[in-house]
Amino acid sequence: MSMEICYLGHSGFAVECGNGCTLVFDFYNDTSGVLPTVLARSQQIYVFVSHSHPDHFNHRIFAWPSSYPSAQFSFIIANELNRKLKRKQPPTPLPSSLIAMHRGDKWCDNALSITAFGSTDIGVSFMVTLSDRSHIFHAGDLNNWHWSEESTPQEIKAAEGNYLAILRDIKAAFPAIDLAMFPVDPRIGGDFPLGARQFVHAIATKHFIPMHQWGDFEKSCRFSLYRAHEGSYHCMLPGESITI
Repeated sequence: MSMEICYLGHSGFAVECGNGCTLVFDFYNDTSGVLPTVLARSQQIYVFVSHSHPDHFNHRIFAWPSSYPSAQFSFIIANELNRKLKRKQPPTPLPSSLIAMHRGDKWCDNALSITAFGSTDIGVSFMVTLSDRSHIFHAGDLNNWHWSEESTPQEIKAAEGNYLAILRDIKAAFPAIDLAMFPVDPRIGGDFPLGARQFVHAIATKHFIPMHQWGDFEKSCRFSLYRAHEGSYHCMLPGESITI
């Protein structure tokens, strides 16, 4: 199944799938103004939020059904965010089509199925399986946050152990995937490509797109630092689209 992938910026993507549905991941801004056109031509829209950090979540998503009344919306969010929204005073009005997911949860309808995996920060990561068995992974803030210049050896060992345990869970269920959107964050320091390298060497990935690079595309798109022997790697700037 072909997919058109539009990069909204940071960790935000809109993926238009050949089965007629559109997946929007971790929207928080759209500086290029491309998302309204995508939403206007979509009939079935799934909006994913991996966690509550403000660079992954924007309350504006809950107004989209009013702005695009011809589309059917489903909101799939981390239960961590769901709890925070319910504790707010006054509580944030939430749509009836909201699914809150913990690590290990699964959900499906007639168009796709979703598995929530863990994160090495807060919230979850998402694996989406389309009706043709295409697998799409959005990592959220899952990464080997390997701050080798700042952390103690014990902290590094604990962080890596946590990341590799989640990676084993993903590989056991999905040893090969079609698309991964994964953090490659140069702020980490010298080991910034480590998590991405471990991911693509553990899981056969057809298409890999770096994200969460805080504008440092030169480093995050230096694919020789982490690419596996097979697969395609795509350097995308905000507002750009590719078809795979």
